[in-house]
Amino acid sequence: MEKKTPNRLIEEKSPYLLEHALNPVRWYSWGKEALVKAKNDNKPIFLSIGYSTCHWCHQLAKESFEDEKTAAFINKNFLPIKVDREERPEIDAYYMKAVQAMTGGGGWPLSVFLTPDLKPFYGGTYFPPEPRYGMPSFMQVLEFVSNLWKDKRDEVTANSTRVLEAIAPSVGAKSAELQASVLDEGYSSLISSFDPERGGFGGAPKFPLPGTLGFLLRYHHRTGKELALKAVLKTLDEMMAGGIRDHVGGGFHRYSTDRVWLVPHFEKMLYDNALLAKVYAEAYQITRKPEYAEVVKETLSWVTGEMKDEQRGFYSAQDADTTEGEGVYYTWTPREVEIAAGGEGGVFNRLYGVTRTGNFEGRSILHMEPSARVTEEERESVVRAKGSLYAERIKRPRPATDTKVLTSWNGLAISALAFGSLVLDEPKLALEAEGAAKFVLKTNRRDGRLLRRYAGGEAALEGTLEDYAFFVQGLLDLFEATSDPLWLEEGVSLAKMMIDNYEDKKAGGFYLSLSAQPARLKEGYDGPTPSGNSIAALDLLRLAELTGEEGFRKAAERTLRFFGSDLERSPSSHAVMLGALDLLLNGTKEIVISSKTLKGAEELKAETFRSFLPDKVVLVATSATFEKLSRMSTLLEGREPRAKARAFVCENFACKVPAETAESLREQLSGR
Repeated sequence: MEKKTPNRLIEEKSPYLLEHALNPVRWYSWGKEALVKAKNDNKPIFLSIGYSTCHWCHQLAKESFEDEKTAAFINKNFLPIKVDREERPEIDAYYMKAVQAMTGGGGWPLSVFLTPDLKPFYGGTYFPPEPRYGMPSFMQVLEFVSNLWKDKRDEVTANSTRVLEAIAPSVGAKSAELQASVLDEGYSSLISSFDPERGGFGGAPKFPLPGTLGFLLRYHHRTGKELALKAVLKTLDEMMAGGIRDHVGGGFHRYSTDRVWLVPHFEKMLYDNALLAKVYAEAYQITRKPEYAEVVKETLSWVTGEMKDEQRGFYSAQDADTTEGEGVYYTWTPREVEIAAGGEGGVFNRLYGVTRTGNFEGRSILHMEPSARVTEEERESVVRAKGSLYAERIKRPRPATDTKVLTSWNGLAISALAFGSLVLDEPKLALEAEGAAKFVLKTNRRDGRLLRRYAGGEAALEGTLEDYAFFVQGLLDLFEATSDPLWLEEGVSLAKMMIDNYEDKKAGGFYLSLSAQPARLKEGYDGPTPSGNSIAALDLLRLAELTGEEGFRKAAERTLRFFGSDLERSPSSHAVMLGALDLLLNGTKEIVISSKTLKGAEELKAETFRSFLPDKVVLVATSATFEKLSRMSTLLEGREPRAKARAFVCENFACKVPAETAESLREQLSGR
């Protein structure tokens, strides 16, 4: 076999970029060298954006980027640049807007053609090697764009100008008032798309949308609207029974290709699982349904088991594909189950729908009907069978893992682990969260500033807004879980840095990146992951309550005002930001626990997390931490630790009588 000559991507650390290092396409990574060369050569740029667990990214690479003839045409007529969207979300966001403006749709792989000065003029997503499904072949697209550049340069310039006008940044809210009616409109919009039969929103494909579920839980908490809660619980029940859940290894796949949550796209993302674990934990607080607690434990076990770096950070994702094909790793035949689980295989096959005919290419995706009833004896049998199946499954060719450690997604994982430790009374989860937080602060920080990612032994790339916002959220949840002042101190420091470096002080809102190349964007859309602006607003409102610094609240309010017109126009596309607006308009419950020791505070602290209270902030001070916390927070004035632990509950500028027992605290917290 002829030895392949690597291109420039061989010097990169991203697993996705390294996958393309042996392509005959002479790829550049995004940077000064490529952009200067494009200008000097006066060539259009072919920008290809994807990520390592993207099935159609792999497909395009196999069919076209590994093809010598196609590569030769690209190399001759274009300056090819490859970007990992998870490393450079600001570049991805900007050019995704451009492709959506040009085509009405988007996705990955993202294929964009730019002028040498980075203006987009043509684009799309996946193109097949031969014309089919009404799509031109990739080579036809390349030839068309090349001829367009050579023969109709004026048309290219005009088109790029129209695209730039279409994606010009929003000017923000025209109204100075933030109206509570937007919350009601958001609720109505979301409920109108709810599927009452199978849960979720809209038809196929169905995404979990934890941000939407979280907003509906908060809306129900404030208004008592039962349909908001029913929509969430129905969706959670259907997902945890369906094939989108990995019933053997824990966690959830990225989305369901059908309406009934049966056939997933099999990739597994760190962010999905962190966000879903938190929503299931919140649902457990409301319902005390043990199955929800089980989902949280299994999901976080997958995160800490299969996704943990040796230095305790968390990897980004697992691929959908293996050498045997998509889904084979996760699916079973009755015989395979019986061989792995022995006499318990029959019960398992019945409960999880494993049949001879199968439901996915002759094999069975594990799933349960929500109405399935399991005896206690069968439950114990199923637990043992799952262990046996997992041991057998890891012998199969395994999906590749993207081993990048992203600061932002680690922030989401830290948040889920810290919150889960409190709700489930599992201190080990908080220890896992602390390990990841220490890793990020030690490795993904330089000169006080956060870096975006760690990969291949190297931390690099300037942090983005979501790195700061998501990580600060994780630190605040970790502070509430451990009561260690270090985490509040770090959270305050990074939040101030976020305001100093990313906020638009004049108009409000936060820019996605420090760099203005290709442009500085402010993004408020909450998709599978929340926007950095939404989480930043939530962080700042929490910090304002914890510290008493009004500057945090003002920055949050400026952010929500900037996105006010977007919230009014499309509230359901900003579900997490609606949660921040709810917190701003309806206030926060302050819970301060003062105790000689952490042990003495345990009972009162556990009570604060027994129920769903999304509008609270919690500060626990002991004799050892009181002085340090008093320098950071105004909440401790006159609340020095005494012989008996006390809980102080305040809201709407009024405080209740200090509670000294869990029962009295429960009574104080029970009213809306």
